Amino acid sequence: MNLYILYEDEHIIVCYKPAGIPTQTKKLGEQDMVSLLKNHLKGGYVAVIHRLDQPVEGLLVFAKTPFAAKE
Repeated sequence: MNLYILYEDEHIIVCYKPAGIPTQTKKLGEQDMVSLLKNHLKGGYVAVIHRLDQPVEGLLVFAKTPFAAKE
């Protein structure tokens, strides 16, 4: 799956989540948005700010730093 990023700076990243892809999963080997972003950031920090249900598509905001996640 291609990652569609709408905005990225040093603190946050905003991306499109297609329907059927979970925001975050504990199942090994299942593709999710957190894993895709960690690959994009080469293993950097990724914090989930909010979630969308798996069958829903939409925009997600993730924090790239602990400070951004806190704020």
